[in-house]
Amino acid sequence: MLKRNLPDPQKLEYKLLTINILQMNSVNRQAEVTAKVMKDIVRIIIRIALMAVVLLLVTRQFKRADEKIVLSPVRSFYSAGSAPDTARTVIINQLKKFQDGYSRRDPNEIDAFMQSLYSRENILILGTMPNEVYTGYEAASQLIKSDWESWGDCRFDIDSANISVSGSTAWFATRGLVEFDLSRLLVIPLRLTGVMVKEDQVWKFQQQQFQFDIDFSFSLLAVVVLTAWIVVSLCILAVRIVRMLRNKHLSQHN
Repeated sequence: MLKRNLPDPQKLEYKLLTINILQMNSVNRQAEVTAKVMKDIVRIIIRIALMAVVLLLVTRQFKRADEKIVLSPVRSFYSAGSAPDTARTVIINQLKKFQDGYSRRDPNEIDAFMQSLYSRENILILGTMPNEVYTGYEAASQLIKSDWESWGDCRFDIDSANISVSGSTAWFATRGLVEFDLSRLLVIPLRLTGVMVKEDQVWKFQQQQFQFDIDFSFSLLAVVVLTAWIVVSLCILAVRIVRMLRNKHLSQHN
C-alpha cells in the first residue's frame, strides 16, 4: 500500500522541471519588466536634464540686475558725448525731471509731465516689446500713464548719460533698470535712448526708445538645443515605426 501511494519518479521529475521552467519564465519576465522600467526612468532623467539645461540657458539672461553696478557712474561705458557743458546741464535737468516722474508714478501728474518734457510734433516712442510703437502726443501719454500704473519702478543713470547736440537737436543714451510690479525679484537692465528738440528755448523729447539690455545668446543656444532634441526624437520615432511595420509584415507572412 505504501509503494502504491508513492509518486512515480518520472512524474515527480517532470513536475519539478515544470516548476523550474515556470519560475525561470517568471524571473525572465520580471527582468524584462525591470529593464523596461529602467529604460523609461533613464529616458525621463535625460529629458529632465535637457529641460534643466534649456531652462538654465533661458533664465540666465533674466538674472537680477545689480543696481550698484548698472547705475554706478564709475562703471558707465558711455562717453559723455559732444554737447557743450551749458547744453548738457540743461538736458540733464530735463532727464532728471523725466526720472522724477517715473519715480513718483502719479497718474494725476501726467498732463503737466507731458507738457514740460515732450514736443507735440512728430513724437515716436518705442517700447521694449515689438508691438509697442507709439506715434503722436496722445499715444505717448497713454504709454507713460500705463508705465506708471502697472509696469515697474525705473531708475536711470542720468549723470553719466551720453549727450550730443547739433543746433536745435540733441540725442542721448543712458542705461538703467526696471523693477517690475509683478515681482520685486524681477529686475532687468534697460537702455534708454532718444532725440530732443529745442522749442522756445526748452529741450523736449521727440523720440525715445526703451530697450531691455539683455544678452540673448543664451536663448539662441537654447533654441539650438531644443531643435537638436526634436530632430533626435523624430529620428527615434521614425526608426521605431519602421521596426513596427517590419515586424508586422514578417508576422503576416509567418
